[in-house]
Amino acid sequence: MKKYNELLNPYYIRDSLSLESKLLVPTLQVYNKIDSTNNILLEKNCIYPNGHTCLAEKQTMGRGMLNKSWLSVRKNVCFSTAWSFDENMKNFHLLNFLIAAKIVSSLKNLKYSKIQVKWPNDIIYNDAKLAGILIDVLFKKNSKVYVVVGVGINIEVDNNDKKTIDQKITSLSEIPNHKLSRNTIAAALISAVVESLSIFKNYDFKKLSEEWNKIDYNYNKNKKLLINGIKTDNAKLLGINEKGQLRCLQNEIVNYYNINEVKIIND
Repeated sequence: MKKYNELLNPYYIRDSLSLESKLLVPTLQVYNKIDSTNNILLEKNCIYPNGHTCLAEKQTMGRGMLNKSWLSVRKNVCFSTAWSFDENMKNFHLLNFLIAAKIVSSLKNLKYSKIQVKWPNDIIYNDAKLAGILIDVLFKKNSKVYVVVGVGINIEVDNNDKKTIDQKITSLSEIPNHKLSRNTIAAALISAVVESLSIFKNYDFKKLSEEWNKIDYNYNKNKKLLINGIKTDNAKLLGINEKGQLRCLQNEIVNYYNINEVKIIND
């Protein structure tokens, strides 16, 4: 059982939100155990307003991209935030990059350093996955677009977690000399997400590509790729452009790939 002071507390989290975020989050709930925070908001999307946020002490069916499972570790923070847009924009995939960049900036403000992003939605520390983002999009009959953003970050992992999960993982507790409460971390990440949602429509995406490329774990690295299901020889990765396309130097030519066309093969 978690100690009382380790439990997520909606009142403490709300008090710790940035001033702007307090205005953008009308409802904040904490569940003890549910299948998925994204699923909760997807099921209730007709009645919940912009900024509605829910957190869970434990998710039994957490999801990642491409329907992969998000497995709970010893201690984490998992939450989802809902938002509606009045129109269908062609660049919704860029929201993923904006939120990732703002989360890294938020963690940096909390004195967690040397955190990077990895195509397309991972947040990395010391060559291992620290956090992930999942965005679900529903297109409504009234032309509005309903978005649910899920974030999961590892606060503490043990050896069993590392054996169970089929990729290198890490946690905030492994970043030296700095530990904060789960509630403080949750508030900072929620603020990053809701502020990203509020500015996304009018954001300068050229600026976003520059922000992403500065913290891109794979920038200037040679990687093998799967392009439309076909394995390629090494390509030098050059970050993203203002359209969110992955830039790859192959045979002295820079090629651009959309998020659904390319996958970086793990080393």
